[in-house]
Amino acid sequence: MTTRPDGGRAVIRLCGELDVAGSQELRVRLDEARREHGDHLVLDLTDLEFMDSGGLSVIVACYKAATAAGGSLVLAGPRPIVRRALEITGLHRRIPVKRTLQEALAVEPDRG
Repeated sequence: MTTRPDGGRAVIRLCGELDVAGSQELRVRLDEARREHGDHLVLDLTDLEFMDSGGLSVIVACYKAATAAGGSLVLAGPRPIVRRALEITGLHRRIPVKRTLQEALAVEPDRG
């Protein structure tokens, strides 16, 4: 995982597999990103090869926390297997999902 600022948002890039074993580390990193960069986040899923329910749970919790604080969360570039997990759970209807990181960064965050 890497985090970088971009236009008032934190872009968090996830790589490899996100499962129960890595979900706590993701939770910590997302909390750090929100503290350091604010509540507007983009999760770059381009290099994420797999995600299970543990990872989905962390993303939902982050979405709830960010939006409750007036922020936003956009998911970018999920591979077909990750996109399928988002679709099966219906999260793609709740959390914005964009085909590429560039599309996600083109979405202006709602600054309330």
